[in-house]
Amino acid sequence: MKFKNMILLVFGFLIIQSCVKLEEETPGQLTTDSLYKTQTDFETAVIGLYSPLFGDYAAFDFDWPLIMTAGGEDIDSEAGIFKNFDELRVDPASSSIATMWKALYKSINNANVILGNLDKSEFSGEALGHIEGQARFMRAFCYFYLTRWFGEIQVITYENQGESNTVAQSSFREIYDFIVADLKIAEEKLPASFSEIGRTTKGAAKGLLAKAYLTMGGWPLEDASQFALARDKAREVMDMGVYQLENDFAELWKAENKFSNSEFIFILQGISSAGAANASHLHIASRPIADNGWGDFYTEERFLNAFPKGPRKEASFRLTFHDGSTWDENNVPGGGPGHPFIAKYRNAGGPCVSQVPGNICLEDGDGFFPALRYADILLIYAEAANLAGGSPFPEAIEAVNQVKRRAAGEDIFTPNTDVDLPNGISSTAFDEAVLAERNWELAFEGKRWFDLVRRKMVVEVNSAIHGGVTETDRLLPKPTLQVDLSEGLQQNDGY
Repeated sequence: MKFKNMILLVFGFLIIQSCVKLEEETPGQLTTDSLYKTQTDFETAVIGLYSPLFGDYAAFDFDWPLIMTAGGEDIDSEAGIFKNFDELRVDPASSSIATMWKALYKSINNANVILGNLDKSEFSGEALGHIEGQARFMRAFCYFYLTRWFGEIQVITYENQGESNTVAQSSFREIYDFIVADLKIAEEKLPASFSEIGRTTKGAAKGLLAKAYLTMGGWPLEDASQFALARDKAREVMDMGVYQLENDFAELWKAENKFSNSEFIFILQGISSAGAANASHLHIASRPIADNGWGDFYTEERFLNAFPKGPRKEASFRLTFHDGSTWDENNVPGGGPGHPFIAKYRNAGGPCVSQVPGNICLEDGDGFFPALRYADILLIYAEAANLAGGSPFPEAIEAVNQVKRRAAGEDIFTPNTDVDLPNGISSTAFDEAVLAERNWELAFEGKRWFDLVRRKMVVEVNSAIHGGVTETDRLLPKPTLQVDLSEGLQQNDGY
């Protein structure tokens, strides 16, 4: 993998001709002494909620979120700085975790500045509520990723950010309570939609809240009372009438459809027409060299072999490359054996036309990272309903069947005995079916790893392939530098 000069990327939907450049204490971070009065002041500050998470080759625009979930079967890499994630032997000094940690906390700090200055605004009403809702959602979004990756971390707010080095890390319960509190306010304040595609909405707040409740029901809190909350909140998203499954799974992954499809609830995105600083690059990183990409990561052969046949499989994997070679005869960078590659992100731009020595693709794209989509909500609803009630009721079974029918290329709403789970299926069999369906449907979207963690399946899935896997591998190490600098931060067990 080669890197171009690092530049700050900003979401395409926020690129405005008159956009004011934010003053920064550190890249992407708002200053605490900025003046916040007008709606324009706050709308400009909102850029800082999103920009740290999609740019600088540092966050969801690039390798890091997928590589950091490589303990699942769906992601693999032989690249030197990534391989240890797949083998669950991560170095606390890894630049990957340090980079992602920094990006998430930048967004959190920017949210804190906005929330801490709301009382200075010269406007009020819905407009101010939308500002607050976005800040609270993004802060919760970042803490949700941080605690699932790194465990007990520091909860930094506007009130304590001046003493962040001495703030004690919070317990899992405290962190999740904080996330839930922010999302409940965001759910109340946010509109059902914005004119600019890409901003977080009421549906996104409800959806992330459902996902947080489901996670709280599993490890580490194992609070079974949360399953009913997850079921009910997912149902609210379903009942909004805003989202639905797209008929053709393959159409989801085309950049030209990202603004028009009804399945995406919250995405992080780039727009190449605004220049390299606003484009996406995940498609280049996930393409093999034989497709003029970087070949940074791919998937495991066991995952390909286990994946159910059908249109969804064809749209998820890239097995024959444009130079005519196939995955099993095409070695990966470093001379390793061939691997199946990921197709979901490759259509964010056309074939590369600009090359430099080393087959590095210089093309920017219009790609995106699907942080939350409707299929995930249907499967959250089904899993939570079964776990809360002790058996799957017809609506829960139907939610899974809709996902399965689409995967098989059948009509989403027409019962099909060749595809559907049967009525009367046992609770255990249904639970296994839902987890499997999440594995296939949400492959390569950074979801499988977190499912393995919350369901305490990390050892079960990895021990036969990677020796020495233990329960402590459910968490990544916290970045060495952060632990060394922060008096209140403690390293996770096993590192």
